[in-house]
Amino acid sequence: MCHLYKKQDIQMELQAYLSQSQNPWFNQAIEEITFDNIEKNKLVLFIWQNRQSINIGRDQNPWNICNTRHAHQNHVSIVRRQTPGGAIYQDPGHTNFSLMGSTEQLSLSNIEAILQRLLTSLKINASIAQQKEIVANNRKISNTTSITVGDNTLIHSTIRVNTNLSVVDEYMTSNHARALSDVIDNYSNLSELNATITHAVLQRELVNAFCRNYGCEVDTQYIQINPLPPLPGLGEKLHFISSWDWNYGQSPKFCRQIKGRFSWGKVTLTLQVVQGTIIHIQCHSSQRYCALFNNFANRLIGYPYQAKSVMPVICTMMVDFSANHTELLEFANWLENELS
Repeated sequence: MCHLYKKQDIQMELQAYLSQSQNPWFNQAIEEITFDNIEKNKLVLFIWQNRQSINIGRDQNPWNICNTRHAHQNHVSIVRRQTPGGAIYQDPGHTNFSLMGSTEQLSLSNIEAILQRLLTSLKINASIAQQKEIVANNRKISNTTSITVGDNTLIHSTIRVNTNLSVVDEYMTSNHARALSDVIDNYSNLSELNATITHAVLQRELVNAFCRNYGCEVDTQYIQINPLPPLPGLGEKLHFISSWDWNYGQSPKFCRQIKGRFSWGKVTLTLQVVQGTIIHIQCHSSQRYCALFNNFANRLIGYPYQAKSVMPVICTMMVDFSANHTELLEFANWLENELS
């Protein structure tokens, strides 16, 4: 326990949670549950890394902005957050941290002071920009955002330690990649200024800066995913935010056209999708297969826009249209790849 002095003496407890997991959904769940249940007169510092993932805004559509097939093939998670904003690529080269607590005791001036203490301890020649972000040689090393709910504030910052910025374009659609190119050119890594800095070093110095900023000791706790920490509602929150229904199913309405060329002809599918559910399909094929693919279109209405939901429909059709088994098998293999 410690005392902070503002307008009057206030007894304030400082807590640091250090995640040992790189599961992006677990870390997001910890952040949300901790903020939702923050205690009065308590300040929390949460520090973590994520494995390769694309963190998208609450209202974004992963199919429109991400190369979902390439991400899936390379085990890159697509993670929808609760807050708005753009897509962010993350890997273990990022160090993320959040400060949570009463708005009276936590403001952007606190994050500026903590970041400045951090730079001093690391002997880094950089400055803190107006947006409370670390800048060196006119390039951003960190990004900061904040939200206030009721009487509490959460300030989130991401520091690029040694992230691989060269792969960002691989996981974005061409239009979104071009929009990001100028932004990425203005980013840099902390390791370019000091090659000895690692996540472990940064984590230690962040906790120290947090402690010095408020002038008292910090209760530090390491958090693992197995077993789950005994935080109220954590299991339910983790289940929800890691689900397909949340990460994909909450997408705004969109239309996608895909074209396939097969040994027996061509097929063009135009699909309308609302909240991850197929609501309309138009199929164009040769006259010989019109009845077959119109039947397919009618069966697929109401199914989720994902391969594991569509494949059973085609398997059933292979029984009902046994004479077209070869065509449907080739079509299924193609469509599974398109929807993966």
